[in-house]
Amino acid sequence: MKIPKQIKIQITDELGNNNPIENILFGFKIFESEDNYYTTSYFKTDNSGSIIIDQNDLINKSELKWEIDIESFQSIKTEVFVLDANSTKSVKEASKNYQTITANKESIEKYLKLSDFNDETIIAATKAINNSAKEQMEIYNLCKDSINDIVEILTEKIEDVWIDNTNKIYKFIISKNQIT
Repeated sequence: MKIPKQIKIQITDELGNNNPIENILFGFKIFESEDNYYTTSYFKTDNSGSIIIDQNDLINKSELKWEIDIESFQSIKTEVFVLDANSTKSVKEASKNYQTITANKESIEKYLKLSDFNDETIIAATKAINNSAKEQMEIYNLCKDSINDIVEILTEKIEDVWIDNTNKIYKFIISKNQIT
């Protein structure tokens, strides 16, 4: 498999020293081709300013979980990125809005009935909506205390090509000078 067994993301200062900034959100774009890519959920730094992601966690928290034959990929171009302030705000708001919209189960069921769904498809649709709501709750909980909007991000993204499952370390320069 071309996905690393383990990926470590470490925040550093401008001198290359580890910078223990907690609650910084990162994501991945995993390219199948120049125009098509898989996205991941977000990952958040711990109190040492790092994240350790194993291969299974990366797959299960991405669109790769639906890919039938990851083994056939010759190499995998990837982009590891820090969410900027606007993206972080948008993700928080979108996940919170989705939860609000899907909270009223009776309204959803009523709408599906009015839309000519039968009982069987209503059950399936309701289950899918509930699963999505759980995922959005996880994303919101991950994002709610992020501080991406109050730090200075000097390394916004790192591009790489995975040719085997060798462990990877990505270092991002982020300054906490703006933290109030």
